[in-house]
Amino acid sequence: MTFNSSVTFDIHIYTHNHECWKCELIYLDTIPGTSTKTIVLNTTYGTDIELRRDIVGQNLQSKLCGFTEKFRENGDYWLFYNQSNYDSASCDFSLANDPMIAEMPILYVGIGVVVLWIIVKAISYCYKIRVRDESIYELDHTHDERRDRKNPPATNDIAMTVTTESSTKEEPINTHKKSQRLHSLDTFRGLSLVIMIFVNYGGGGYWFFDHPPWNGLTIADLVFPWFVFIMGTSMNYSFKSMLKRGKSRGMMFWKVLKRTCLLFAFGIVLNTNWGPVDLNHLRIPGVLQRLSLSYFGVAFVRLLFAKHKDIGKNKSWFWIRDVVVILPDWIISLGILATHLALTFVLHVPGCPTGYIGPGGLHEGKLHEYCTGGAAGYIDRLVLGENHLYSNPTPKAIYQTKVSYDPEGILGTLTSIFLCFLGLQAGRIFVCYEGHAGRLIRLLFWSLVTGAIGAALCNFSKNDGIIPLNKNLWSVSFIMVTACFGFFLLGLLYVFVDVLKVWNGAPFIFAGMNPLVLFLCHDIFYRCFPINWQIDPVHWKLLIKAVWDVIIYLTLAFVLYCKKVFIAL
Repeated sequence: MTFNSSVTFDIHIYTHNHECWKCELIYLDTIPGTSTKTIVLNTTYGTDIELRRDIVGQNLQSKLCGFTEKFRENGDYWLFYNQSNYDSASCDFSLANDPMIAEMPILYVGIGVVVLWIIVKAISYCYKIRVRDESIYELDHTHDERRDRKNPPATNDIAMTVTTESSTKEEPINTHKKSQRLHSLDTFRGLSLVIMIFVNYGGGGYWFFDHPPWNGLTIADLVFPWFVFIMGTSMNYSFKSMLKRGKSRGMMFWKVLKRTCLLFAFGIVLNTNWGPVDLNHLRIPGVLQRLSLSYFGVAFVRLLFAKHKDIGKNKSWFWIRDVVVILPDWIISLGILATHLALTFVLHVPGCPTGYIGPGGLHEGKLHEYCTGGAAGYIDRLVLGENHLYSNPTPKAIYQTKVSYDPEGILGTLTSIFLCFLGLQAGRIFVCYEGHAGRLIRLLFWSLVTGAIGAALCNFSKNDGIIPLNKNLWSVSFIMVTACFGFFLLGLLYVFVDVLKVWNGAPFIFAGMNPLVLFLCHDIFYRCFPINWQIDPVHWKLLIKAVWDVIIYLTLAFVLYCKKVFIAL
């Protein structure tokens, strides 16, 4: 925006970003008298702009004019301020160009991806046809050589014989064998992983492919909770397998503990991937650390009550058998959730109001400037130390927070454990029931219940509910809403992949079979070519690069899948 002033006094510009919840106008810049100045403004959210002048002889300012605008990206805006006398002034605001809609590259790149996928499918189909024809040709000649040793039959008889033998050989291949593996779960895991890579590699620079500054929910916020949810679902199958093999409780605990420690250790290593390691400022929390602790919390409770009859066909309490079997787990998990709520809203935080869950900084007129995250931030700083937390939290840019805050901190781990347990509940549905209808009805039921609870807690709004949706806090409403999507999406994929079998899950299932490899590689090689290179920060280029990076890792997953290399802890 270019500000053009025709008056002799200085004009001070104040702005307020609409995303900055309960924030006051903040000083941006000053336009000297009778001059022109151009300033870059935020286009992601709506902006309030106010022009002020100093009152001579007083430490006060008076408002000249103000307006609200949601600026368009690459827009060329002009603001002319004129004043004919003290009481007559005008702010003429206009847009000098007509910039393209910023989201249009998503459509173009999306069409390109669809075309590319069609080409790949066409090539794959042609390859299968060629392989089939070559197989028939080889079979034809083999059969012909055998018949040549005897009396050669007529041409039509040869054709009939080849067809019969070919169909006989191919029949066992096409015969469907009931698989115990839940392919929709692998597809769900792979889909989450692909979205995560796309988001972590820039997502084209769009705000909805990034985390919100504080409250709210974007596409980027769904990925991590889905991993936690899927981990709980998968736990049913690993425990079922160990129980069937007659593993003792001690052996099962050792496997759980080993996996927890390895995941946590991998997470610490990844936290050192950005340069020389300063142990005095080593970040301790992280994504894999949160996954490991969530896994351990749910697995440990399940170990306490796991029995071999859990995997049987017990007909008692048929309609709610999936809940009754893990009823002790429910009681403990709800206790963990209650502990989170008590610490969040009852724990006294020095210098902050009890129950504060805001971003600190500019929030509420800087009254709670050093209270970012309330109890969650206080516990992390008290236990881990501020130097071992994430130093660049999402509210820092807009709210100008003054303290470190880690979105994967200690208190949020409690709600993460409960989300993992909800994933365990989803898996119990598949273990306890064999009918497709029964499974789908229960998945839909849990989706509606968790969604209704989450929506009620946040009051169907961004900031006005009792407990807003907030990934930084891993608030109760946040885990309930993400669990709602988890139940629903798992059910939807189950219909198309495992029930109707109209989709084999490709290409996401390839990534879902090797999640640890892709997660580690996408973090370790983040700055390496051909993953990363210098690029102009424009949407279409950033978008193509993010898609390109996803394709690279999908190719890696496909190669590992074809070679039957599956690495897991």
